[in-house]
Amino acid sequence: MGKTMKYMESSHMYSTKFMRNSKAVGVLWGIFSVCYAIIVMVVFTQDEWIGDGDLSKSSGNFGLWRWCVDSDNGREKCRGQLTDFSTILSTAFTAATVFVGLSVLAGWTAVLFMVLFVRYSSSLVYKLCGSLQILSGL
Repeated sequence: MGKTMKYMESSHMYSTKFMRNSKAVGVLWGIFSVCYAIIVMVVFTQDEWIGDGDLSKSSGNFGLWRWCVDSDNGREKCRGQLTDFSTILSTAFTAATVFVGLSVLAGWTAVLFMVLFVRYSSSLVYKLCGSLQILSGL
């Protein structure tokens, strides 16, 4: 027949359940952290937030730090470089670029710090990754 595990105290049973659940929460947190970091990276790199449509005055698109306009010969003329902030559309877009860049950095750092579960206590890693993700969300 099947073996049943006997606990000396009820607190030992609750401790076992808590540890099993905390590891599951850690795995889910890691998966969702990777998804969040990918989404923020796409927002940072993608330059096609708003494109042209039927009611547009001219065709083109823009993103966080770069904008493009279709020229008469069919080629896109793009402006804005990530390495030169003076080419970005406005001060607001420059500030948004800096903050989203810091968010990308904090999000991917939190994902990399998930590896610390192997060596350090889970509470330390949860606090560290949670702090980074809160900073990333601000």
